[in-house]
Parts: sequence; structure tokens; C-alpha cells
Amino acid sequence: MHRVIFVFLAIGACLFGEEANPRPQFNDFPVKEIYRGKPSIPKLVSQGQRTFRTMIRHGAKNHVEFAGHYTVPVWGCGTECVQLAFVDSITGKVYDVPFSAVNLPGMWFQSHDFDAYKKLEFYPDSRLLKFDGCPNERDCGFYDYQMVDGKGLILVRKELLPNQYQPE
Repeated sequence: MHRVIFVFLAIGACLFGEEANPRPQFNDFPVKEIYRGKPSIPKLVSQGQRTFRTMIRHGAKNHVEFAGHYTVPVWGCGTECVQLAFVDSITGKVYDVPFSAVNLPGMWFQSHDFDAYKKLEFYPDSRLLKFDGCPNERDCGFYDYQMVDGKGLILVRKELLPNQYQPE
């Protein structure tokens, strides 16, 4: 019976132009509690982390910003580009992000609402991170990641923009 309902819903979504695989919501990835203690000092173990040690250490002093016990140091890497890391406020472990976050192409904004655009979106009470942009200046689209303790960001869903919006 469940399969019949699922097939009916999938066909209905195609017929009426609805997205068959909608983006997850922040409340789909709740955390049990938000850490309120003093943030640990970041443990910088890689060369990349040591290169950006000042920005990581400074950002790690913030209150929890993501997934219950992480701070999110962010620093610039050029025009419309940011790099970031995640620091576990409890253990001090630093998680690298496997991309630099670049805005979606300007052409895309000509037919979409720039005011509603959020390149990165995350909350203290959710393990979900949404990234709308071009990781490492390619594969522009909408990315959803889940923060998994001990592993870092795990891709949950991605939706690439049509070819006309992709860099050459």
C-alpha cells in the first residue's frame, strides 16, 4: 500500500511540476541540546588549519552557531568568496570544509530573487547546513549537508543549476 501511495505522489509531483526531491528542512535534523559552556581552544592539526589559525581561533570564541556545539569561523578568500571551518566547542576538534564558498553566478540572479539569497544558512539547533553557490568555482547549485560528529559534513542532497548557469 505504501508503494502505491509513493508512486502516486511521485507521478503527481511530475505532472504538476513540483520538485520530486525537495530540500530538507532545518527541523528535519534537530539537536538534543545546545552547549552553553566555555568554548575549547581549537586543535589545529593540518597545515591548512595552521595557515588560518588566527581566523579559526578568533571564530572559535563565539557562542555555539551550528549543530548544538560548533562555532563557524568564516574568512574571505576573494570577491564573493568565503572559506570556513567548524570548531567543536566541547573538544576543540576542527573540521575543514572541502570547498570555498562562492556565490551563484550573476546570470542566475537576473531571473531570481537576490534579496532572498543566502549563500550559507545554518542554526545552533539543527545539524543541517544549506549552501547555495559554486563550491570551488564550479558545479553551481544548491547543496545540503548534515554535520555528523566525528566525521564532519556529509552531503545529503545536491541540485545543480542548469548548464547555462555553470562556469565554462
